Amino acid sequence: MNGIDKMEFTRFLPGPDGVAPAYYRMGELYFSTPEQMQQTFGSLEGQPASADLGNFASGGVTFMIGEVED
Repeated sequence: MNGIDKMEFTRFLPGPDGVAPAYYRMGELYFSTPEQMQQTFGSLEGQPASADLGNFASGGVTFMIGEVED
């Protein structure tokens, strides 16, 4: 999708005590502005990509939006 500045993907591991993590994976997408994020997800590429998440994220999806602080 156009408009993404950076992407990072994490697969969570068990904690030091061996307990399974609360989440399996995390994808972080970075945008230059909140407006760019809205434009990207509203685009012809972004809409079907967002709609497709449920087809492979069988455990569900939680979206969290935030800003990186300096």
